[in-house]
Amino acid sequence: MRFALKGLWTLVIYAVSIPVFAQEQIITVTTAENAMVLKVDQQKNLSMIYYGQKLGVDNEYALIPQAYKQTSDYTEVADAAYTASGSRNLLEPAITVTHADGNNSLDLRYVQHEQKDLGNGVKQLSVLLKDPVYNFQVTLFYKSYFKQDVIEQWAVIRHSEKSDVTLYKYASANLHIKAKSFWLTQYHGDWAREMQSETSRLTHGIKTIDSKLGTRANLFQPSVFMVSLDQPAMEDEGTVLYGALEYSGNFKTDLELDYQNNLRIISGINSYASTYTLKPNEDFVTPGFLYTLSHKGMGSASRKLQDWALNYKVLGGKRTGLLY
Repeated sequence: MRFALKGLWTLVIYAVSIPVFAQEQIITVTTAENAMVLKVDQQKNLSMIYYGQKLGVDNEYALIPQAYKQTSDYTEVADAAYTASGSRNLLEPAITVTHADGNNSLDLRYVQHEQKDLGNGVKQLSVLLKDPVYNFQVTLFYKSYFKQDVIEQWAVIRHSEKSDVTLYKYASANLHIKAKSFWLTQYHGDWAREMQSETSRLTHGIKTIDSKLGTRANLFQPSVFMVSLDQPAMEDEGTVLYGALEYSGNFKTDLELDYQNNLRIISGINSYASTYTLKPNEDFVTPGFLYTLSHKGMGSASRKLQDWALNYKVLGGKRTGLLY
């Protein structure tokens, strides 16, 4: 058994389904250097079990959970790929709703997944989750950019209940990361002095980065952040996750160090003053959450997202060379 586990998980996209034990599946999203791995267990719970450097043999991803000695999960959903509230979950949820009949419980189970090759090294994985009782579903999308080592993630929420459902929280992404320790680099500022950096060790509980400024979200506290694994981030050394929400309005990112010493990152539109009434058969699409993993420090992580932006987001970008 071979493990070169460096802590985080990666982004390169070949999505490979590997049968494991009876009624279990491993779904792998790979990029140039990394792999992000999802697992479907026998109860159809979808969990995120790895994000880090690619392993040499695909079958080894199924053995990853055995490499860590941890206390009991108690719930079987502590590492959920999209954590629902009101049922078994004991931690911060990614989604909170009230059904048409007034019930606040939600349980999301795996139904199916689909992989598409969009060309030029870009692939897209979609995973459908459904409540076993209510006609309520969430589809998770993972769009990977192989060359840039970037994953873009979002969710589409939909229901066919008899009347409206109220959404109180609807995150874009819910990551689950393992390492010995975690260090957060965040940014703050004011007019004419934005993006002042601060680095601190994440301790148990929840660290929140958010904005309630409306359309001027980046003025005081931008939504971008870095998390380094095992040691404080350095410019050219260390494993660093760089995350950014593709949204210019009120946002919220929770970084929760749980009772098993794992880091859960939940990012999306701020639930503050954002209750949404979702009509039957209407799609609610969350903004995208971007993340990349560098094994060569903060500089490499930053350049990966800059390269992605120049190729896929900035008007003109590399097509004209105006930004060089």
